[in-house]
Amino acid sequence: MDKKLIFYLVVLAGLIFALICSVISNPNDGEDSNLTNDQIELLLDTGHFDLSSEDHTLQALNEEEGKLTHEELGRGEEPSEELVAAYDRFLKDEDEGSPIFTFALFIITGIFAGFLIVSYLLPLLVQRASEEIFGSTEKVGGPDSLTQAQTNMAQGNWDEAITHYQQVAIESPDDRLPWIEISMIQRERLENPSLALQTLDEALERGNWRENDEAFFMFRKIEICENDLNQHDQAVALLRSIIERFPQSRHSANAMHKLRELGES
Repeated sequence: MDKKLIFYLVVLAGLIFALICSVISNPNDGEDSNLTNDQIELLLDTGHFDLSSEDHTLQALNEEEGKLTHEELGRGEEPSEELVAAYDRFLKDEDEGSPIFTFALFIITGIFAGFLIVSYLLPLLVQRASEEIFGSTEKVGGPDSLTQAQTNMAQGNWDEAITHYQQVAIESPDDRLPWIEISMIQRERLENPSLALQTLDEALERGNWRENDEAFFMFRKIEICENDLNQHDQAVALLRSIIERFPQSRHSANAMHKLRELGES
């Protein structure tokens, strides 16, 4: 399985767990979570509480001292049952979670789950549907190599995807797609840009490509040399090669523009 997918699933599990904890910590719908005026007066009389100047809610004067004992609450005497009940209600209110935070966490979890569905689940379902279509219409065999490669991509089976794309390259020698997909997997998924560069070299050595396809391979090589391998001179050499090979073309114009960006006009 894709390492990124595993990481995303762990993050999603953490968000769901945090959401559940936040929901549990919020007061029940039918329960009054606010102190009555009489309870507020009882707590204010202890000298351990005051009203906030901002929203006039009850707050402890010395929160760093922690929970008060009955002796402290009653100022050296045994507190009344009403005072103890008021203090217990105050502590419960302090421990309860914020509905606003719970709602925000719910939105974040939903967005993240939607991202995973769009990025991973939907492509997999599409490929499974393609398999069913191929399986029901072809007399012999299962899905073709391209469909199988795309299925492996959706599942994060990079080595198997490369194997099937290699088969596509054999079956469709004029199609640049399998070579591009293989190099993309090697560069981005396997994090091996050098191997991706070798794949593009292999494709170019095969020859007989259309001008657009050959130029595409060369520009992809330039991108890897410049951004991944820090091979500035090699990138410049490839750009000059494009200008020489495809003069008076948009590929040549693009190469000259890139050379100016690199300060090699």
